[in-house]
Formats: sequence, C-alpha cells, structure tokens
Amino acid sequence: MQSFYVIFLIIHLFCAIIFVGYLFYDVVFVRIAKKVFLKNKIDANPFFEIIGSVISRFMPFVVLLLLVSGGILSSNYFKVESFGIMQILLLVKIILASLIVLLVIFSLSCYYIFKCKNPLGRFIHIIVLGIAIIIIVLAKLMFYI
Repeated sequence: MQSFYVIFLIIHLFCAIIFVGYLFYDVVFVRIAKKVFLKNKIDANPFFEIIGSVISRFMPFVVLLLLVSGGILSSNYFKVESFGIMQILLLVKIILASLIVLLVIFSLSCYYIFKCKNPLGRFIHIIVLGIAIIIIVLAKLMFYI
C-alpha cells in the first residue's frame, strides 16, 4: 500500500484541483459573465449549455476518483493505537465530503430521476464550494495541529 500512496495522493490532488476549480469558475466567473452578457443584451445561454454538457460528462468520473482516492488515503491514518486530533479532523473532512456526495446525489436525482428542477437551484454550487474550502483548510490543518 505504501508504494501506491504517492500515486493515489497525486490522483487525489489533481481531482480536487479540477473539482474545486470548476466550482470556483461556476460560482464566480460564470455569474459575472452572465451579468455582463445580460447587460449587453447578448444571449450566451448556448455557450454555457455547451460548457455544462461537457463538464457533466467527465465531472462524475472526477468526483468518483476523488472519493475513491480519498478513501484509500484516509485508510492510512486510522489506527486504533494512535487516535488523535489528526484523525478527528480527518473524520470531519470525511463527514463534509459525504455531505457533498449527498448533495450531488440529490441534484442528479432531481435532474435524471424526478425530472424536476433542483430546489436548491444555483445555490448548490455555492454550498458545495463552501464545504470544499472548509475541507481544504482542514487538510492543511491536519498536519500542523
């Protein structure tokens, strides 16, 4: 397992960069761009729909890789004889990541199964981005506390 740790760590980091980068792009840049397009009376909806369709094809794979690699990496830190603050922070990260998974499942269920609009609407990405930022901060604190 130790020989594969670095490989899973790199996979996990790249998937996290892609996932959080997309959320940041969607929450910050797309919202600003839509306001500019509306102000200038330009219909950019086809453009954003194309980007959304491309992203929706590979983002589930990225999230799956992120979760699997995170699970494999976290198994390295849970040992009965040494349970401390690092493991508590890791547990909090796992709970927050599970909340993101539940929000993703809820969102996809609304779209694909129930064929309705997500009641959380565009706020879901803001919520998930906030949770992801907390997870990133906890990831850095784990090794310094």
